Amino acid sequence: MRSPGGKFVAPIPLNSQGHATIRRILIANRGEIACRVIDTCRKLNITSVAVYVDEDDTSQHIALADESIGLGSMDQPGGNPYLNIDLLVRVAVENRIDAIHPGYGYLSENADFATVVRNAGITFVGPSPSAMATLGDKRSAKAYLREHEPSVPLIPGFAGTSQDSTELERMADEIGYPVMLKASAGGGGKGMRIVQERSQLCAELETARSEAARFFGSSDCILEKYIEQGKHIEVQIIGDSHGNVISLGERDCSVQRRHQKVIEEAPSPWLDDEKRKEMSDVAIRIGELLSYENAGTVEFVFDVATGKFYFLEVNTRLQVEHPITEEVTRLDIVSLQLFVAGGGDLTTLEPLQQIKPIGHAIECRLCAENPQRDFYPGHGVVRLWRPADSYSHLSNDNTVRFETGITTGSRISIHFDSMIAKIVVWEPTRALARAKMIKVLAGTACVGVGTNQLFLQSCLLHEQFSNPAYTTSFIPDNLASLLQSPYAAAASEVVSGLPLLVSYVINSAIKREISGKTRPFSNIRPGFRNQSFDTVNHAGRRIVVIDDDASVKESFVCSWTEAGNKNARTTSGTIAALPEVDGTNVTSRYNQLSNALRQGTLPSQRNFSVGIKSCDLKVVKPLVRSSSPWYEATVHATLNGKQCLLQVATESNNIGQRGISQVAQGVRAMCHVPQLGTWVDLTSFSVLSFFENIREKQVEFSGEKLRHINAPMPCKVLSVLTTDGETVKSGDKVMVVESMKMEINIFASVEGVFKPKVNEGDAVDEGRALCMIE
Repeated sequence: MRSPGGKFVAPIPLNSQGHATIRRILIANRGEIACRVIDTCRKLNITSVAVYVDEDDTSQHIALADESIGLGSMDQPGGNPYLNIDLLVRVAVENRIDAIHPGYGYLSENADFATVVRNAGITFVGPSPSAMATLGDKRSAKAYLREHEPSVPLIPGFAGTSQDSTELERMADEIGYPVMLKASAGGGGKGMRIVQERSQLCAELETARSEAARFFGSSDCILEKYIEQGKHIEVQIIGDSHGNVISLGERDCSVQRRHQKVIEEAPSPWLDDEKRKEMSDVAIRIGELLSYENAGTVEFVFDVATGKFYFLEVNTRLQVEHPITEEVTRLDIVSLQLFVAGGGDLTTLEPLQQIKPIGHAIECRLCAENPQRDFYPGHGVVRLWRPADSYSHLSNDNTVRFETGITTGSRISIHFDSMIAKIVVWEPTRALARAKMIKVLAGTACVGVGTNQLFLQSCLLHEQFSNPAYTTSFIPDNLASLLQSPYAAAASEVVSGLPLLVSYVINSAIKREISGKTRPFSNIRPGFRNQSFDTVNHAGRRIVVIDDDASVKESFVCSWTEAGNKNARTTSGTIAALPEVDGTNVTSRYNQLSNALRQGTLPSQRNFSVGIKSCDLKVVKPLVRSSSPWYEATVHATLNGKQCLLQVATESNNIGQRGISQVAQGVRAMCHVPQLGTWVDLTSFSVLSFFENIREKQVEFSGEKLRHINAPMPCKVLSVLTTDGETVKSGDKVMVVESMKMEINIFASVEGVFKPKVNEGDAVDEGRALCMIE
């Protein structure tokens, strides 16, 4: 049957009594992949049962599933519930589950899990345990293929059992540098290190083994020749219990950072038909060799310099990037998984008899991370989630997909992967798909948590992405330019005038919407001041602070004229960078600015015309119990006569209602602007409250501040590298912490004596002291 989106949905096979072989399915996963499986279950009238942990209680898969079962906390004695085989199988048995879908990650490639599930009389939606055991480990997979299918091209390397650094150094010398260390049981970029020369091998091996042990339960690593001009190309296969293995085509996943995929596309724009068929044939041979069942992905590295390709590994599960294959084949791959798991014969499905890609699809992974800070992971509450297709013409077609488990108010937790959403587009050609993706990314509001949204647009707009020969070194080779905003020149007017526009919106439109006709002293004009001739503190002046991705704060003095006619659509205003002042005394700085304002024009002052056409405001009730409500506003405004859409979320709902104790606080507004391709974090202060805020927070930035090193985010202490009392220099690495599956190095900021404040294995909150340099 065909879904509303036009994709073929394979039916569930029937048993001898005429009933569907799968009627109740447990999804042993979370977030967006759980939501994706639930979507197909709805189309097939299968009851979906979700599981969740306390730290994940805002994820949308809980609400979307027909039934949801809480598994307790992540910190329970049995460890992470998503990795607890006995717990998950017990829950499945107690809830009369017919099948378990593992999603990807967690236990999806765990042969023991598949065995226990099947022994409990439950269908496992995945390959056989024997296939998983053979292919799930890179070393055993290559050894098996070398013995049983020597025609499969293997990348030069060392896949022996020895983990002795001396032995690995000798093998690396024979292979030739650069080489790559890989976790034997791993994937997803974890436990992978590129080694450029012999002197780096031991240190990188230690790091790779540490990651491998934590993420995959085995510290074993293999050694491969690193292909410097390589493309990462993978072939999607699907097999059944009747011996059939089919290729659904390939994907190009070469845009990577730290060996993790960022942007994928299908089909590969680099391959010609001959190479495409050759790679698919190899993938099918591997699947047939192992009597492979269900969905799997055969990964290759393609050497652009030589035109040769080499087998990398088989992922025995559904891949993160499967939606782009669905878009170009018009097949629902999750339904094919369930069809095969239910005993179906792929040869009976007419749409699978001749598969040819239609058009082009691109997927971007929107992640909670800060590219400007070495891709540090982010966390917090999503104040506003509004996909581009929810308010534009894009909602009228089926060529845009948002795969996500979040909504406005969801919490991005340190306990899970940093990926927030997968954004997928389809168009008849690569050029059109690329252009649409850029527009969709720019128009999608994900406000409140730092993301790689602008970085993704920089990648897509980069001239080297136009060349289908781009390789896995695309991001490392172009990182400096990719970290620059691609809209800086074209949107310079918006960039310059945004602080003025947003402060005007907050103080004129949003406050007016909040106050309405019932505000106190409603008969007094908004601009009233007792000292009506003092130009410093009139109602139409604010100091706006912008906190950008690089953690650099800029302050601007914004002023506007209160319109004499309350129905006026626009007003005039000015903006100037906050002037540099002498000294650090707050009172002195305030007096200097006041005198400058009374004298007239400030240095660098620019004139603007700002206006508000409409303001749609509503209160958001938090999903996180510890949060307070806030405002969300869609504002259609003008800046120098040009249209400007603002998607605004405030930090709280007490705008304009602050007491004496809050006099130093400004109004924080997180504002998404499509012309800028991202959201901007601004705080609007009155002149007096700005300087009072400085007074309250002013701390001597002397050595004492630098000597206290605090956790940059909630994290777990992996290792303390320096002993108590040891002397360190500025820049020395003293600790390693982990947050959102990412290792973060902690460096000494000054020279002195190291004094740790935490122990290895400690879980610490953001801002907690990690160590002190005396």
